Amino acid sequence: MPQTVRTLPGQIPVAGHATRLAWDPLGFLERQRECDPVVGLRLVGRDCYLVTDAEAALRVLVVQQECFDKGGPFMDAARLLVGNGVITCNAADHRMQRPVMKPAFHRSRVAGYADVMRQCVLEATAPWTAGQVFDVSAATYRMAALVVSRTLVASPAGKQAADVMAAALPQLLRGLLPRMLIPAAWVHRLPTRANRRFDRARARLDAAITEVIAQYRAGSGDEQDLLSRIMAGDEESGHRPDDSEVRDQIMSVLAAGVETTASLLAWTFHILARSPDVERRLWAELDASLGGRPVTFDDLTALPYTKRLLTEVLRLYPPTWLLSRVAVKRTDVCGFAVPQGADVIISPYALQRNPDVFPDPAGFDPDRWLPERLTSRQRQSFLAFGAGRRRCMGEFFGMTQATLALATVAGDWQLRTTGPGPLRPLPRFLLTPAGQHLQLHPRVPGEQG
Repeated sequence: MPQTVRTLPGQIPVAGHATRLAWDPLGFLERQRECDPVVGLRLVGRDCYLVTDAEAALRVLVVQQECFDKGGPFMDAARLLVGNGVITCNAADHRMQRPVMKPAFHRSRVAGYADVMRQCVLEATAPWTAGQVFDVSAATYRMAALVVSRTLVASPAGKQAADVMAAALPQLLRGLLPRMLIPAAWVHRLPTRANRRFDRARARLDAAITEVIAQYRAGSGDEQDLLSRIMAGDEESGHRPDDSEVRDQIMSVLAAGVETTASLLAWTFHILARSPDVERRLWAELDASLGGRPVTFDDLTALPYTKRLLTEVLRLYPPTWLLSRVAVKRTDVCGFAVPQGADVIISPYALQRNPDVFPDPAGFDPDRWLPERLTSRQRQSFLAFGAGRRRCMGEFFGMTQATLALATVAGDWQLRTTGPGPLRPLPRFLLTPAGQHLQLHPRVPGEQG
């Protein structure tokens, strides 16, 4: 007989647990690990079920995925930005959209993007000078936006849209967090300064996307890029997407392709600036494998420490720190009853910092991903890319881009902090580092700092 899910204490009238979650979302989610595998939350009149255990999370995302669909407060907020694109659509739409999108992220296609990716990093870093103090997040946004606009949406208007996305995303992501934690539409229609800023940023981005679509409809796009494939439609069904559908897919590609990789790289550069031992090991691997020459796609398999380093960054600071689903029918999850229509929330951030699974969870240790140290529980608890059929199809694209960018930047530059402050995560719609600047110092390959 399944147990009834217990609701967490500490509700306040109307808001429920929303105030506590909004005040300290990361801490709140981590504290619930001591509770049952599934616990109840109430967010402004909306009942939610928080999954606190990796086994229960895998049941929702993989084992019992037929019982759950994209939905809940996280997805509802995401749809305000990307509409019904491949990231946010329901299972039925995903079965039609995924075959159109997936070939662009095949290993062979990504291999063909690799040189373009590296050239984009060089272009983004060309203005850097010795001693310069710079905004890391802004720099990584530029890198990621260049890559997307040269590979997935490769038209002149695509470059403009990617630039607008890079500029608008920080404001949009700030605005999406309260819409996720306070799922009450009327609150976000109030004429507050924050709501007006969010609406203006979204309008600028919509205008840029409209220009992209118009350019491709006029035959000015790159017939080999992802957007051309999307607009060509599905030959088997004969379906050709209208402008609204195309808009949602462009937004999905830009949001996923720019923000997640930019966030991963920003975290990585901040950690390297504070971790000389990690930096020296990275340099040693790059020098031994590359010998000062530019990194290529074929070099990726010779950079295992670089891959472990990026994986450990994703463990500590997963850009997608919160996932949500909706139960399409009544389901038992690890012995707890989840009713039909219930919103279900999973936090990769909390699961990937579980001390019972990851010893010294707050410590940065790339070697915990060595094959001889990796456990099945660690693999199951690592959800930075999601899991199941809805696992991020751009995972290989993003990791390839991040590896090439890291190898290229670390080959030429040493990054250092400008102050003693700790590295602090900023939970918006995605998880980003709080705005701290770094200083640039030239590096000669072979010198270990």
